[in-house]
Amino acid sequence: MAPPKSFYSETIADNTVKSNGQPETATWEVAVTTLTAANYIAQRALIQTLSDAVADLILGNQLKIDVTIDREVTGTDPATSVLAQREMKLLVRYSGVTTHKKFRVSIPTFDLTDLPDHSEFLDIVTTASPGKVFKDAFEAIVKSPDDASETVVVTSCQFVGRNT
Repeated sequence: MAPPKSFYSETIADNTVKSNGQPETATWEVAVTTLTAANYIAQRALIQTLSDAVADLILGNQLKIDVTIDREVTGTDPATSVLAQREMKLLVRYSGVTTHKKFRVSIPTFDLTDLPDHSEFLDIVTTASPGKVFKDAFEAIVKSPDDASETVVVTSCQFVGRNT
């Protein structure tokens, strides 16, 4: 079992500005398919699909996309919405498809309007819903943090308020 070598992360700005004028930020990261010269273009397209799906689920500004072999600064300004707070997170629970080991990642500045009425869980089943689009994009590129060859399945996406 080889540990993953390639990772994808995003730094997201919320609506709060620090004393130096820069926005408060939070970062989330997942292991992805090992990137090589042979698969880079296809895997980068899958990463972009995941990034676009996340952008549809959050209120914050995606400031930086970080791939272990590539770094791209995508913005420097704080989010415009006062609701874009890094403590408003989407807790994504996922597991390896063969080991069934459970993992999670928190995505900051989650947009609560993407939630179904009377629920704290994102709809990850209904075709064309923002949650299903995110789930499909996530599962297409993310790998187990323990084994770069193991694919994962998203089990739930829940709104949580947390400072870490």
